[in-house]
Amino acid sequence: MRPFQYCAVLFTFLFLVTSAALAKDLSNDPLGIFVLDGSPVHDVGNVRMHASNWGMFGSWPGAGFSFSGAPSMEWPKGSSVEYLFAAGMWVGGLVDGVPSVSQSAYQFEFRPSADVHDIVYYSAFGAPGGNRIPSPAADDDADGQVDEDPLDGYDNDADGQVDEDFAAISDQMLSRQFTDNQPSATQIYPEHRPLNLHVREESYQFSNADYDDFVGVTFLITNVGNKTIQNAYLGMFADGDVGYKTRPAYWDDDATALVHIPVDHGAHGVQPYVFAYWYDWNGDAGQATGYAGIVILDHPTDPTGASAPPQVGVSAYAVFSGTQSFEDGGDPTNDFERYELMSGHQIDGPGSVARDYRVMVSCGPFASIAPGQTVKFSIAFLVTPRADFTNVQRAAQAYHGLWFDLDGNPSTGIDGKEHQENWYLPENPVPVAITSFDARATHDGVSLAWQLWSDEAIEGIDILRAARGGEMTPLASSLSATTHGYVDRTAVSGSTYEYQLVVHSRESGVIVSQRASATVPRAALAFHPATPNPFTTDATLSFSLAERGPVELAVYDVSGRRVATVFSGERNAGEHAFHWNGIGDDGNRASAGIYFCRLRAGKETLTRKISLVR
Repeated sequence: MRPFQYCAVLFTFLFLVTSAALAKDLSNDPLGIFVLDGSPVHDVGNVRMHASNWGMFGSWPGAGFSFSGAPSMEWPKGSSVEYLFAAGMWVGGLVDGVPSVSQSAYQFEFRPSADVHDIVYYSAFGAPGGNRIPSPAADDDADGQVDEDPLDGYDNDADGQVDEDFAAISDQMLSRQFTDNQPSATQIYPEHRPLNLHVREESYQFSNADYDDFVGVTFLITNVGNKTIQNAYLGMFADGDVGYKTRPAYWDDDATALVHIPVDHGAHGVQPYVFAYWYDWNGDAGQATGYAGIVILDHPTDPTGASAPPQVGVSAYAVFSGTQSFEDGGDPTNDFERYELMSGHQIDGPGSVARDYRVMVSCGPFASIAPGQTVKFSIAFLVTPRADFTNVQRAAQAYHGLWFDLDGNPSTGIDGKEHQENWYLPENPVPVAITSFDARATHDGVSLAWQLWSDEAIEGIDILRAARGGEMTPLASSLSATTHGYVDRTAVSGSTYEYQLVVHSRESGVIVSQRASATVPRAALAFHPATPNPFTTDATLSFSLAERGPVELAVYDVSGRRVATVFSGERNAGEHAFHWNGIGDDGNRASAGIYFCRLRAGKETLTRKISLVR
């Protein structure tokens, strides 16, 4: 969606420019209130991304604003290939039963205050006052509290010092704050009812070559009003335009989709993450080769589901395109429509036709955000090579961070480590992970399915099998690294098996999965159609047994007289086949006609009709 389609947005920016011009006259902070010069850019990694101080990401490339020349979401660094027009957070909820959605894009209802301190602050690992756990100096000012004075230009702990005790995160950290109840927002958007939110936003980028394709973001959202926000949702809106930024209308041939990516956190288990992404439909002749998007990393949860979703995930995913009405799939135009999208719990299908798309993902519901309550919401913007979601894994690993033992109690947490610090790169990243391995009984036997994640070459995959609790023995070997499934057709009905996946990696050696089990149900008695039918000299009569027992297979004529006994005796469970050559028990050839083959097994009897021709 192009900016000139939004008169209200243009009016907004006229106001922003005026505010910035006034602020630049202030000698203390020449950037002033709205930072519009394009300077807040993450650029130490492989993604270069503009990050404003009113909650918007991206630079509106080509729109002609003072910051539009800044990298919007350029990947790889220095390529001039952009993956984003604009993106921003949405927060929706009910106040006194009336829906409201405060947003950073396209409308800029979130904005900094008129205080000249509300600009963008920069930091990085090792910055003065920025020590963090597990450093012995994490309490930088030795007042008994850790990180109580966030990086924002204010004396938050009233000790006469400014920004002396905060957490400096990553190789490049940008920090800013804004609210949705500034008087200027009320003037420009009189139809919008603010939720009275204060947001502290920090964004992070790493220079490590394995972890430099994303920008992580954490929002701390506080209800500073006097009313409870009920049935709340947290979300992100993005207009993901992909292409070489000087190419005309490069945004018109994009596509979008949603995918769940499992990530192995070692002792903490495998967790699925939702990645909403967009890409250039035809790749622009090899110029635009990535998937760009938003991965949801964290939000409040409640195992019971009463106050928040039981696990991190997405409740709604909306795709917009074209200029049609909201009812026909166009952009929402007011808070009622925006809240309807956020709270609708609908997952749209992929946008697979080449065009200009916008997307919205939301998480929730959160039963309430009470006055004074703060909720944490974390996401990452990233670009990853097509059909390779490695960088989603990397962003999730970085957010998961490290765990530390702060209470000295070896019985808490895992291996005594009970405290999690987000946004630390893993000490020992898992080079190969079996992110899922599942065994399910089917009509063919046992179907095995798995997913792998690896940043190194896989030389082959083996499958082991055992009776429950028994010793594993080889079932299949040297399967291709691209194989993701196998059917064990030798599994016997009524038996339980356990399976293991063995992955052979060139650098990491052998990686073995946990055991997956499946029980093959006892098959019901089945009498298969005779073949051939009609027959002239020989017919095959086959059947399957659920368990060992006495079996009788005989042939009768239309009058009910037994003509031939094909088999009578004990048989094991499983498949069996016998042949009838048309000779009766009396040694004579049966005459042409219709016959009935009757199978008796235990208390069950099944019959098949067969025709003998001469």
